[in-house]
Amino acid sequence: MKRWLALQAAGLGLAFLALLLWSRSGFDLRLSGLAYAPEQRAFPLRDAWLFAVLGHSALKYFAVSLWASLLFIAAAAPRWRRIALHAWLGMTLVALTVGGLRELSAHSCPWDLAQFGGMAQWFPVFGEVPAAPGPGRCLPAAHASSGFALFALYFALREEYPRLARAALVLAWVLGLTAGAVQVARGAHFASHALWTAWIAWALNVGLYAAWRLKPPA
Repeated sequence: MKRWLALQAAGLGLAFLALLLWSRSGFDLRLSGLAYAPEQRAFPLRDAWLFAVLGHSALKYFAVSLWASLLFIAAAAPRWRRIALHAWLGMTLVALTVGGLRELSAHSCPWDLAQFGGMAQWFPVFGEVPAAPGPGRCLPAAHASSGFALFALYFALREEYPRLARAALVLAWVLGLTAGAVQVARGAHFASHALWTAWIAWALNVGLYAAWRLKPPA
């Protein structure tokens, strides 16, 4: 366990540095610029049904349904109780942490920024907050947590059902990255916002997994 935790800590540290470099590189602005229409001073896909309803609302409801189903399984199926409770707790931690950090964030969404027709000023992560940061509440990406919260299912399954765990891990990345791409196309988030969510979700679930192994709940 100590070796595994050391490797996880090293990987998270390297990923943290990579995300800091990404957020200061200007790549977010260039990537979001591909989805922005200067002549319209808007993101054309912001209210498109495929992105706003299927890519945003439907994915959110799927995550909430899975979260509620895990709680039901934990209560009704003794054989799966430990796994379901572990996954449910991990998903809850991710949702609460990402949502809480987002509420405290001074970073505004792309569609609020001066570069994309708004009034807010862009600034890098951990940079000095400008005079006009705008409405904020955009970092990390809450919608991407609908997918990345499923890291919890991977950690809950990895010891007893490694093949199912790997499938859950793939699903988490596919859903999380899809949710992130949808929000980038709509102008709701930068790509790095979704990747910060992935980092937070993984770090929280590493900690929960280690705590669960050291002292499993009764």
